[in-house]
Order: sequence, then structure tokens, then C-alpha cells
Amino acid sequence: MLAILYIKMQWAKENRTPAGSRQRQQYYKPVMIEPDVALSGEGIFVKKCNYLQQGEEILYDVEICETLEKQLYEENIGTAFTGRKEHEQKMAQYRNNRIRRDKGAFLSADKLAIPCIEIVEEAEQCYRIKWFDGDRGLPRRRGGNEDLYVKGAKLSGRVNTLNETAFILKEGESGVLKYNYRLTSYDGQWYECYYVYVVNTRKLSVDIFIRDYTYTYNQLADLF
Repeated sequence: MLAILYIKMQWAKENRTPAGSRQRQQYYKPVMIEPDVALSGEGIFVKKCNYLQQGEEILYDVEICETLEKQLYEENIGTAFTGRKEHEQKMAQYRNNRIRRDKGAFLSADKLAIPCIEIVEEAEQCYRIKWFDGDRGLPRRRGGNEDLYVKGAKLSGRVNTLNETAFILKEGESGVLKYNYRLTSYDGQWYECYYVYVVNTRKLSVDIFIRDYTYTYNQLADLF
């Protein structure tokens, strides 16, 4: 079966400094699975770590959710977030459920919700891991499209779109995909970087991601 560790880091323009970069680097490393997470189930095991760099701080899942939750509530409702009202309690419950799921859960391939990655089972215990430019932010990655003439494929007919096999994992093999984007909106500009660790294993353990990886696929662009 496949085990995936998905790490996402987001930061703003003011953190595009050597010091900010050094601070982010330590969070891209593989981590252990928490001991209270169930290690048996059907599908692909996925653990997600989401980080947000704000000034000299790097916030983790629960801190990001709480901060954004309060900001959105106070902007839309116009009153301070206290955590006592019914609407606030529902938001908090949704947040807690998502955090619990992201600690580790078994999902089907179509429910992974990992940007730019597609997984195809080639044979029993053999998986093709593909990377494609998902039209998210800049730069645009131009290149070959493996599925250009494949009927029914997600990117069929899309010319000059980078869509390729990152690696094929046999049982016991592993790989890491690294990619990033620069994004803009009416609020301003921000950046995102993803490290996705994939392990093809027969048995899942809490230290499954702590290893030397067989393959590395790199789409880290200069975001200037």
C-alpha cells in the first residue's frame, strides 16, 4: 500500500529573505506518525502538515485554523469571536475534525486532494506517481504531456502542459516530490511550497517516513 506525507508551507512576500528561507527549511523534513493514529485501513494512508509563516513565527494546522477562523468571523459577522455562540462552536468542531483527519487517514486515490499529483496503480503493489502543472499560480511549467492523446484522461488534448511520470514505485521503494508556486490576488502576493513523501510499503509503522528516499522529483522554481 502507499503511505503519503504531504507538507505544505505558505509565506508572504516579507518573508522572502535568507533568514525566512532557513526557518522554513526545517519544516520540510519527514516526521513521525502520532501514536494515537490508526495504522490499518483500506486505501492510501495520508498524513498532512500545513504551515503558515508569519514574520518570525511559523504556525501549524491548529494555529492557522484558529487565527483564520477568528479573522473571517470578525470580518463577516462584525463581532468578536468568543467561541461560545452556536455558529462559532460549529466552526470549531469542523476545524477539530479536519485536524484529526490530517494527522493520518486512509483515503481512496480520488480523495487525496494533493495539488498536481496523480497516482495510477500499474499492477499489484506497483504505482506510477505522476506530476502535472495544475494551472495554480506561477510559473507555468511548459513541456510534454504524457496523456495528450489518451481518451478520458484528465489532461487529454492539453498541449504544452507539463504532465509526466515522476517515478514508479515498486514495493519497498519510496520517493519525494518537491514543487512551489507564486500566487497573487487582490490581497497581494504569497508563495507556497510542497514536499510530498510517498512510500510503497507492505506494513505501516509510525516511523514509515523516516528513511532514505529512492527517488526525488524536483519542480522547485526560482520565484523571484
